[in-house]
Amino acid sequence: MTKKIYKNDLERIDAAWEKLAPMLNEPEEIPVRKLKPWFNKKIIAAAAMLILMSTIGLWFLKGQNAEVQYLTKYGQTLRVLLPDSSVVMLNGNSRLSYRKEWAKDGDREVKVDGEAYFSVKHTRSHQRFFVRMPDQLSVEVLGTEFNISTRNHDTRVVLNSGKIDFHMEGLPDQQTRIVQMKPGDLVEYQSNKKSYTKRIVDPAIYSSWKTDRLVFDKTPLKEVLNTLRNTYGLEIEVENPTMLDMNLSGSAPTTNVDILIQALSATFNINFIKKGDTLIVTNAP
Repeated sequence: MTKKIYKNDLERIDAAWEKLAPMLNEPEEIPVRKLKPWFNKKIIAAAAMLILMSTIGLWFLKGQNAEVQYLTKYGQTLRVLLPDSSVVMLNGNSRLSYRKEWAKDGDREVKVDGEAYFSVKHTRSHQRFFVRMPDQLSVEVLGTEFNISTRNHDTRVVLNSGKIDFHMEGLPDQQTRIVQMKPGDLVEYQSNKKSYTKRIVDPAIYSSWKTDRLVFDKTPLKEVLNTLRNTYGLEIEVENPTMLDMNLSGSAPTTNVDILIQALSATFNINFIKKGDTLIVTNAP
């Protein structure tokens, strides 16, 4: 058999294609079996309705679980009416959030980071009310008034009226994790030490901010400066650290931070010098 010699690669490809073409033009007949359709118009309509109802259900659940959130700026206070007609006063630099819809027979729950004063409405069905905070902390209540401050993982709860349970899940197992509080009780939790202290105070002092005043009763200067830092966003510089242990008593308006600082200077005979967002604290001359 004589082997054909091609002049170039293009001629070789053309010859191979001529042999292959008849095979492509004559496809093998494959018998096709007709299948009876398993669906009809009624089934299609039912499937469409199911998809529609599922979409509506998901949309409805999403609407129920939607979260409402409030944020306050430095120096700003805000009054919030909750779905059960309870009232929250939110202090500056604070956050409040809760579900938009509350079930009539379920627990009521809000989340707070910052400072807030609660006036909780008692319900006929005795629904529990929970305030959730950072560091696995929460307050459980039926109907009462109390102030919560949670700043930099230090949390303080002061009860004005009624009864509440302060839950501290982060405490070691051998310590009491639930503290029952009565009016006038103050419980302060320190997350870095995993411990808390409890004492009796005048609760009106700790919620005075909601009436546009700050009231101090033998309050250490360190605590006063922390209030200015957390509520008004001021950077604090203290020239003499021993001043931080000074106890201060008095009051000052909070509607304007500059007036507040002037009032503090006059009341406590301490130099508060504000430069931009920095507050410099020195001994009076």
